[in-house]
Amino acid sequence: MKSPLLRRSLVAAATITVASVSLTACGGTDSTETGSSGPTVIRALLAAQPATLDPIVGARSAQIVWATMLEPLIDTDSALAPTDTGLITDWARTDATTWTFTVRPDISFSNGEKADAAAVANTITLTRDTEASPLKSYFSNVTSIEATDDTTVVLTTGTPQYNIPDLLTTVYLVPPAYYQEQGSEGFAAAPVGTGPYVWAGANAGRDISVTANSDYWGEAPVNGGITFTWANEAAQRLALIQSNSVDIAFDLPPAQAQTAEAAGVEVVSTETAMKIIAFLDSTKEPFDDPQLREAAALAIDRDAIVSGIFDGQAAADAGLLNVRPGQQPQDSVTADPARAEQLVGDAAPAVQITYPAAQYTNIEEVAQAVGGSLEQAGFTVTYEPLDYGTLVQRIIGRQVPGIAIFAGVPNVAVPDYFVSGFMKTASLTGNCPDPQIDQLAQQALEQDSAEQAAPIYEQLNTIGVVEKHCYVPLYRQIFNYATGPGVTGVEFGPLNTVDFTKTTR
Repeated sequence: MKSPLLRRSLVAAATITVASVSLTACGGTDSTETGSSGPTVIRALLAAQPATLDPIVGARSAQIVWATMLEPLIDTDSALAPTDTGLITDWARTDATTWTFTVRPDISFSNGEKADAAAVANTITLTRDTEASPLKSYFSNVTSIEATDDTTVVLTTGTPQYNIPDLLTTVYLVPPAYYQEQGSEGFAAAPVGTGPYVWAGANAGRDISVTANSDYWGEAPVNGGITFTWANEAAQRLALIQSNSVDIAFDLPPAQAQTAEAAGVEVVSTETAMKIIAFLDSTKEPFDDPQLREAAALAIDRDAIVSGIFDGQAAADAGLLNVRPGQQPQDSVTADPARAEQLVGDAAPAVQITYPAAQYTNIEEVAQAVGGSLEQAGFTVTYEPLDYGTLVQRIIGRQVPGIAIFAGVPNVAVPDYFVSGFMKTASLTGNCPDPQIDQLAQQALEQDSAEQAAPIYEQLNTIGVVEKHCYVPLYRQIFNYATGPGVTGVEFGPLNTVDFTKTTR
């Protein structure tokens, strides 16, 4: 059976500084300790504490934790295409605006609630209608969601939309009664799902633990559970993996990864689909001036950032909508500092650079490099580091002027994930409102397939990146994680996904 956890996303979450790292699982037994017995508990070290474990309102950066307990409605295969191995086992487009989905029968949540078609319909409705849902804009075209029997959901859209099954690969099923009773905060404090693990407890600010679900419908985990801890400092993560205090240390910057390898620690490096992007707000000064947006885009040298900060341990990326690793767009912008300086002239426009402090590898240095390039072109630069959760809320509230630097993570491997998330007027960022973009985005979705939509997405990329300069793609992350002695079975996927079910030591 293909593992239904293959679609899990791995990105570090919001920044919370901790004084120590707890290494004891709640309710688990570590079989490597002298005199102990029972299944092994895997000790996973993150770069930061998840901001929330509620998948309805949470940024997908926390999936590494909640996806052990909750499952997406549709699973994907190794080629990132929707597959029938998950909670939804079949789907058909019965007409241009109607989709019919078949739900796997006889599945229950760990609290006993039925994980039936009604639960699926409720989760999609919550995703569409909850004000704080980061996926809200992706489902705005959905007009009706109905469970017609225990295993059938019929979904209709106002206009044709080819990518509904793709979108459901990042919608995680929640139990209707429990979620309504607990609310978002209560659910996040003790999540309930259908996955291979169940909630085992947490120590506030220190750790989160899950234990193997003995009633799981799929293939049972080979380990007894996972304890997640976090350490904001890369040096601390390196020290903990070197001392065998943890089994897996995620998000090691290049310097720490090289040190770990030199010390004989197993390190895995993977180019991911996560890309770091500079978003220019065209609705506020100074970037309501198209000439200054062009100047900023020409001033920033992504190749210099990759070579100077990452020593090549990142991949320069010139496009926004090339969502799969290795892809590049047809049209791009090449750095031209001299031209940038000419465009700025003597105005010395003020620019604020906002970024999530400690959220991504070397993000402080990246922000400073972007700012330095802008200063050389004649801009006056200030910096606003924020925790990730605050940054997201300010972006949603249209409260981030100038430049925001953060990651785009295509949890769904289709270009519309970034078009609807970043480019449309009603998107998450809303930084580049343009009726032409909205029209082309709609036109792309109305195609019969991703292949037919591809030329339209190339046109959209050219408009947003090359012509309007609202987006300055910087680089794709090369993600490093280290494993301790004897640790095997960590499955890390192409979209920053991780499956712990086969992990042991």
